[in-house]
Amino acid sequence: MSKIKQCLSLLGLILAGCSSYASESISLALHGYNYTNRYIDSYEINGQGGGNLFLSTSTAGGSKSACCGSWWPNSRLPIKVKVKWTGDSCKYKTINSRGEVSYSIRRFWKEAEALITTPPPADARYLEAHIYEDGHVEAAITNTFSPPRLILPFDENTQSRTGVTFVSPMCTAAQLIDPNAYPRLTDRQLKNAGVNP
Repeated sequence: MSKIKQCLSLLGLILAGCSSYASESISLALHGYNYTNRYIDSYEINGQGGGNLFLSTSTAGGSKSACCGSWWPNSRLPIKVKVKWTGDSCKYKTINSRGEVSYSIRRFWKEAEALITTPPPADARYLEAHIYEDGHVEAAITNTFSPPRLILPFDENTQSRTGVTFVSPMCTAAQLIDPNAYPRLTDRQLKNAGVNP
């Protein structure tokens, strides 16, 4: 009977050790790459905000590093990540208390899942999201900034791929009340833009 107790105790210690190992994660800085044709106001990887994301150039991804994503070193491949970003946009008018009209931008979330299929390095430091024009996303865990995967045209003056500055179209009533937009509009903003909430 005592040998069974010893074996069960030993098994308990082994399982406790495995469970503590499985729960230890490593923090990774988020880094984004924007291969679309317009500025991304906000992006997230697994719910962690990565900030804004300019168009990738031949030498830069488009974002600064932001804290933090998590990675468990004993995770099995492929590792699935969810990436959200503000893709499309429209503009709407607002009227302040003095009756002055101004225009604001309403952005809409897009999201996609990506699979990390390459084994992460032992000294992993970054969780990368590569956002493409067609809406698909690729992800990687790296120990240094990767060069951009696509070298696309970039006009410094207009900050665009086409040489023409992107101008958001006016919002439709449906877009103004879309729950997937960011940020949410107040009832007053909706009324000022001509929509009854």
